[in-house]
Amino acid sequence: MDWIAIDVLTATAIVLACLLAIWVARTRRAMRRFEILYDIAEVSDGSKSVEETLDAVCDIVVPSFADFCMIDVIADGDVRRAAARVDARGPEVERGLAERKPSVPEGMANGHDMPLAPRFFQRMSDDDLASISHDPEDLDFLRSLGVRSAITLGLKTRGRLTGALTVGTAWSGRRYRAEDCRFAEVLAGRVALTLDNAGLFSDLQRAERERAEIAETLQRGLLPPPLPHIAGWSAAAMYRPAGAENEVGGDFYDAFRVPGGWMLAMGDVTGRGAWAASIAAQARYTLRTAALLTGDPLVALATLNRALLARRDSALCSVAAVTLSDDPLQPVRIAVAGHPSPLLVDGEAVEEVAEAGPVLGAVADAAWELGRLEMDPGHQLVVITDGITEANGSEGRFGEERLRAVLSGASSPTSVVQRLEEALRRFTDDMSDDAAILAVAPNSTEAASPASPDLGAAQPAVGSGSRLGDG
Repeated sequence: MDWIAIDVLTATAIVLACLLAIWVARTRRAMRRFEILYDIAEVSDGSKSVEETLDAVCDIVVPSFADFCMIDVIADGDVRRAAARVDARGPEVERGLAERKPSVPEGMANGHDMPLAPRFFQRMSDDDLASISHDPEDLDFLRSLGVRSAITLGLKTRGRLTGALTVGTAWSGRRYRAEDCRFAEVLAGRVALTLDNAGLFSDLQRAERERAEIAETLQRGLLPPPLPHIAGWSAAAMYRPAGAENEVGGDFYDAFRVPGGWMLAMGDVTGRGAWAASIAAQARYTLRTAALLTGDPLVALATLNRALLARRDSALCSVAAVTLSDDPLQPVRIAVAGHPSPLLVDGEAVEEVAEAGPVLGAVADAAWELGRLEMDPGHQLVVITDGITEANGSEGRFGEERLRAVLSGASSPTSVVQRLEEALRRFTDDMSDDAAILAVAPNSTEAASPASPDLGAAQPAVGSGSRLGDG
């Protein structure tokens, strides 16, 4: 009896040990599979492209759950193999799997409403290989893999088929069972969600790139143009928008032909950023159109004033308009609306040459005066926006006194721009407001022949954001 009892206890212990071993093995397998799902969730955060995400998924699945893994994707009516990975068989086998035809029939890729039936080959036979091969060469390739088990499942999100997942075992000696197929279904659901997230992120990235391209194109269109060649005159300009990420703002300048000469306009819209840039563009083209038709700077200011008052939003704009004659011996005509007075630089002397009338966009019956200025060789007429004098640095504001000191002794429009650019660069690294400079000077005391309507070629720029046009 004692021997019988010992045998029973031994047998029981063996059975319990086997059951415990099975339980431990299943627990470990379950833990590994939870880790697989967790790792896939980690790579599906939407920070990578579709291709990068699916490659990461394959790296997780192989070799933890499969000896090889392939993911197909449907996009724009086409199906393609987006990722393929093998374990321990080298790049040639992986390349062969990547180049095989996808597991999704073409009809499904074209939007045909057909379910992709799961395929589970628990014990892959040669007949099974023949049934999924595409041609004799493909069959030879599949035979070379020594496939033991394989599972193909559709990837479906939001009611539509988006691709397929194929996993298989071969050289590891593993074989899939029914419970592995059930896990593969869960895995396919997680991969489908990951694919959807990656696709949405790619769509957002593409939309963001398109928006950035549109914004860049619009900004380039709003940038002040290069100054044209103006016979008998030299001119130089600089434009610097506020903020490191902006190319445009509310300050602007322009130069264009008018009857009997040229008009140079400098303006400043109240406000910053895209809204101010849009008003600046309207101001530029309104001034240009009115001046081209009449040649009268006062009419141009009045026309822009009416246009701004007609807007539903409140838009204020200051402008200094300078009209140059084709004959540099003739006086320069100047009209100022709420803008800093243009400055005449005569050697060491710097003085204001016009008084400002009302700002544009504020009063319907506003009126402005037209001043005339005799300019001799060596004189520089300088127009700025208040972003120059209002610039803040460690010493406070840039200010009028510093501005006059920088301009004193300037010998040419190019020298004016270069001096002010260098002074601003040294004074502050962070412009809190848009800034623009426009300088013009007669070339000689001799009358120039009338310029043709052709604007001519722009001269090279001086510094970042500068535009030159030397006659």
